Amino acid sequence: MQIMKKTLIILACCLFAISLVSCGSSNSSKEKEGENSQISDSDATEVDDAGETDADEENDGDDTDNENVETDADENEEDDSDSESAVADVTSIKFNVPEESSVVAEDSGHFAFPDVIRLESGKLMSVFRVGKNHAERSGFIAYSLSDDGISWSESDILVNDNTIDDRDPSIAVLSDGRVAMNWFKYRYPADYSEPWVHHLFFAVSDKSGLKFGDHIQVDGGVFDYSETAVMSDDGIWLDENGNEVTVAASSSSVIEHDGKIIIPGYFGNALNWQSMRKTPKTKIVLYESGDGGATWTPNEVEAEIEENTWLQEPALLKVTEERWIIQARTAKGSSPSNKGDLVQTVSEDGGKTWSPYKSLGFVAHAPELLKLENGVIVSSFRWLEWEGSKATSESVSMVYSLDGGDTWSDLIEILNCGAVECGYPGMIELPGNKILVVYYTPGGTGIDSKIITFEAE
Repeated sequence: MQIMKKTLIILACCLFAISLVSCGSSNSSKEKEGENSQISDSDATEVDDAGETDADEENDGDDTDNENVETDADENEEDDSDSESAVADVTSIKFNVPEESSVVAEDSGHFAFPDVIRLESGKLMSVFRVGKNHAERSGFIAYSLSDDGISWSESDILVNDNTIDDRDPSIAVLSDGRVAMNWFKYRYPADYSEPWVHHLFFAVSDKSGLKFGDHIQVDGGVFDYSETAVMSDDGIWLDENGNEVTVAASSSSVIEHDGKIIIPGYFGNALNWQSMRKTPKTKIVLYESGDGGATWTPNEVEAEIEENTWLQEPALLKVTEERWIIQARTAKGSSPSNKGDLVQTVSEDGGKTWSPYKSLGFVAHAPELLKLENGVIVSSFRWLEWEGSKATSESVSMVYSLDGGDTWSDLIEILNCGAVECGYPGMIELPGNKILVVYYTPGGTGIDSKIITFEAE
């Protein structure tokens, strides 16, 4: 079935409770690079301390300072065995980003939030959200297939609730070859007299990736509070029993660990649209299931972060069995669409405890983490540049690390989108020193892919 194409973005809907796809960026002093980039361990930029001291409710904050600062991982040098295993097998790497791209899907409507996997059969599968506009109830999840990452099949519908917006699908191949997908469903009321609610969902398909079973709600709560919710004196939405109305979402795929499936998600209160600053700030939560996704347990990531910071769109990478990395989008002040740096926290004990969040020195949304076979870690995202209180430029960009995420390269630009929304990339490694990256094109006119090659020593 041919899918729709349109460039309209509804900014108001981008301010939804905890999964925002609106713009935010810093005036980064990092040098953005073009088609080629090369760096050695000694040249890498270490991660900055997260956040400024000024948490103005209405201001997005000062420009980010990119001075090199040691990470918490550097302070734990006594854990030499795990630190060594996290380091790449190479000392330098050069990425070659082509100008040309391939069309994964396009038609009328708005396309966004793609991800990509290689099925056990060898076929490549990309999933993405399609709707009439950026954020409204017509949204559904579609897919396209490819043998080579260049020529893609005509897209078709994978998940369509028909009554609610299915958004931001993330997909992964489980250890038994089946396919797991997590996404969230969003209900848009007519006005702000009731909570705007979204909840996180999970489903598993057979190895084809096309036959998903039950859609299991991961977090608690219902969608329709039109007759029951009330606003407390503190500006918090409450249900008929006096419990806070909460929402959840995700932006990156699951990992497996010790027989469990783990979804990196973000969780918080339904927004108070009349007084946004009264809404408590969102948190990163790892949802764990030990029964194949039938039931879920939330575990908050307790990592220190500057007060008044929204944490959103986390990506989780298991570098080794013990060393895990989370990167997340942030926002400062009253609104979750405000400017905020991309931040990182590290666990050295398999996700039990986490280091304080550190800034990577620039503003970015929806990070995607990938560990290459040679041990190099790649992080791709939507990068944004800001002037004053608004974003003026966006691009699909990436950085990489040779030392397990302790330090990161300069920015490498994959696609310059100008002042128009784009990005939310997904990645996989292909044979022959290649990375396939999928992303949504400027204005959401379609989904494209590029094959990035690399040379390592």
